[in-house]
Amino acid sequence: MGMKMYSKSVRFPEDLAAFVEQQPGEDFSKKLVGVLREYRDGNERRQADIRFYDAQIAQRRAKLRELTDKINSASMIYRRVEALVNEVDAAEQECP
Repeated sequence: MGMKMYSKSVRFPEDLAAFVEQQPGEDFSKKLVGVLREYRDGNERRQADIRFYDAQIAQRRAKLRELTDKINSASMIYRRVEALVNEVDAAEQECP
């Protein structure tokens, strides 16, 4: 199956032309096509990576919320126990 090719005249900076020339390929057109394909495919990979890391972040945020809730619960229990200990101490000091 053949690939339809487009012929375009494009102007771009010399430094980008030099970059394209440094790429593997037989001629400038094939080198430029290689750069564009790498960019396109790399963009798809980056988007997949972003989705993966977003999912990882969501999982870690959920775990962090769970741990924060447990810490808050433990802290509340500690404060209640401390209050009870203080009440017992106060009651003991009142007794002869």
